[in-house]
Amino acid sequence: MWRRQGVQGRTTARRGRRLLWAAVRWRPWLTARLTLLVCVIGTVALGLFGVGGLDRLTNFDAEPSGSPAVRDAVALRERYGFSTPDLVLLLRATSDVRSPEAAAAGRAVEEDLRRSPGVGTVTSYQGAADPALVSRDGHSALVTADLAGDASRRAETAERTVAALGGHRGPVTITPTGTAWTTAETLEDNRADLLRAELVSAPACALVLLLVFRSLVAALLPVVGALTATAGSLAFLRILASFTAVSAYASNIAAALGLGLAVDYGILVVFRFREETAAGATAREAVDRCVRRAGRAVVASAAIVLASVSALLVFPFVFLRSAAWAAMAVVVFSAAAAVITVPALLALLGTRLDRFDPFARLRGPAAPDGGSPAWHRVAVAVTRRPAVAALAATGVLAVLSLPAWHVALGPATVDNLPRDSRARTAAVLIRRDFPSAPDRELAVGLPKGTPRTEAEARARAVSALPQTAAVRDLTGRYRGPVLTVTSRFPSGTGESASLVRRLRALPAHGHVLVAGEAAEAVDSRAAVHRALPGCCALAAAATFALLALFTRSLLVPLKAVAVAVASLGATLGCLVYVFQDGHLRNVLGGFHAPGYLFDNTTVFLLATAYALSVDYEVFIVARVREEFLVSGDNTAAVVTGMRRTGRLVTAASLVFALAMAGPAASGVTSLKMTGTGLALAVLVDAVVVRGVLVPGLMTLAGRANWWLPGARRRR
Repeated sequence: MWRRQGVQGRTTARRGRRLLWAAVRWRPWLTARLTLLVCVIGTVALGLFGVGGLDRLTNFDAEPSGSPAVRDAVALRERYGFSTPDLVLLLRATSDVRSPEAAAAGRAVEEDLRRSPGVGTVTSYQGAADPALVSRDGHSALVTADLAGDASRRAETAERTVAALGGHRGPVTITPTGTAWTTAETLEDNRADLLRAELVSAPACALVLLLVFRSLVAALLPVVGALTATAGSLAFLRILASFTAVSAYASNIAAALGLGLAVDYGILVVFRFREETAAGATAREAVDRCVRRAGRAVVASAAIVLASVSALLVFPFVFLRSAAWAAMAVVVFSAAAAVITVPALLALLGTRLDRFDPFARLRGPAAPDGGSPAWHRVAVAVTRRPAVAALAATGVLAVLSLPAWHVALGPATVDNLPRDSRARTAAVLIRRDFPSAPDRELAVGLPKGTPRTEAEARARAVSALPQTAAVRDLTGRYRGPVLTVTSRFPSGTGESASLVRRLRALPAHGHVLVAGEAAEAVDSRAAVHRALPGCCALAAAATFALLALFTRSLLVPLKAVAVAVASLGATLGCLVYVFQDGHLRNVLGGFHAPGYLFDNTTVFLLATAYALSVDYEVFIVARVREEFLVSGDNTAAVVTGMRRTGRLVTAASLVFALAMAGPAASGVTSLKMTGTGLALAVLVDAVVVRGVLVPGLMTLAGRANWWLPGARRRR
């Protein structure tokens, strides 16, 4: 009965895949050599094109588009002429910064800044009688500037201007900070991290593949696909940047995911090719079968991952939308490389695939069927006591999830940069030495026509708030009553959020404008809370629908979603323990733990971890279902499926974890959090979830795994 259902199911699936296989099965006029030539030329061209567009990316991604803080900042600039400076220069002298020699150097810096192209209004501690621009000890002072253009143009102007000014002017040391310079420095750090990710992660991944495949030639095939996926994704981001803002972090995401996901798909195809040749198939027959069978799993996995990460587009953040586009590009190019480039190489290599094993003398013989004896023993043990195994795995995940109960979200500030960053160094010194720090300031615009006495009364009321460090009444300098309020607490904390709400609720005869990092943090948190339910619903619905279509089952996709959520809980708990609470920070190279997780980074990380979790689910379920349709024995199918895919999932998870080594080693905390979190997520998922929990649950469910209403009537 199950044999007849398997034949009918494969026949139906074959009809739906006919167009795809026609594009990748070899015809006399489309040889493997021509395919490879096109792929090589395309990869080189796309890579050069993509790398050349990295300077078009922007770091303007912290706040949701159209948020109240963004609208209020625009209104303050257009109605009142007030704006937060884009570039802040910290001038430090060994003696009093107002001494004749230091003052002359400061005036020279100010004049050079005014003459720089793209620089608008310049405010100096000498030109403005504002004590907040001079440090408490008198040894430091601030010069601020507004820059013209969008975020990318302002970053370019800041980079050019800072380079022209230099680091010293007479007795004065110049250290830049501000949003524009932070963007420029972040872009530079990202370029270095991108290079490190490719130079360090790619050889490490190749070494793991060499140990797994037992052949240098076979190990390089998935890496070739990864290079194609990374090059194509970077080229796509450059094109996308011509039409919309793209986050600077999208290039790092494309490089890391391109190396990880494309290698995963390549491993699946190469494993299946070896299995078919071991069973006696010729090279051409093996290529055809692995494209039809492993290729089907690749396409199904790519569709599910694509649908899952596309749910991030519901968030109104440049970073998350950029991450979604980058991940979708990676998925498409990775799948294309797996079903076109890798099979073309397999067709050319044939039996030469297994050449050059430098560790041949150090290892024992491989299993005849290419399976993993170790995973076979694990599967047998799990299927003998499936309830115990499932409960034990669930307990481990529950313990890891415990810290997630006190998770808090907040923005990534300048402290996200490395410790030796000039922007971060200047920001720390300004907070320590000055009565008012720009990154803790809130601009408050009272309605036009507000009497001076009323503005002064509002300033006194705000000064009395426990969250307020200082208030400056700037009424008279601008085209309306403006206050600048300095918070005692960093943006993202509950105290600064409370201050924002109190300022927005100030009694006035019109709308009170409130802009600044703390206001943006409040709006960002609210935007995440609004969009998160829709994102989760879309990802879960897409996963269920596509996995049900792929497996012809209702229970398997339900189980996949539930297990993926449990795996995410464990990942989130570990992130809270390390990056929110600050444990193990020295082990990971040191980083700033602000007491919360970065909102955008956390959402992206969990969405990607969810997609990868379902990705591994497809690898295992596809093989278990194939074995079940042949034998009709669910337990035997689980054991055989784990034996055949255990090494595959282990290799894929190790390779992906190594691909995350580049971001994890970054000095940028958000990238370190992404790399560490995703590496941990895939390793926990591969060992605890795929190794124990999934086979345990599938054994307990028995034939109910493959139940679908109406399926019996169609047999």
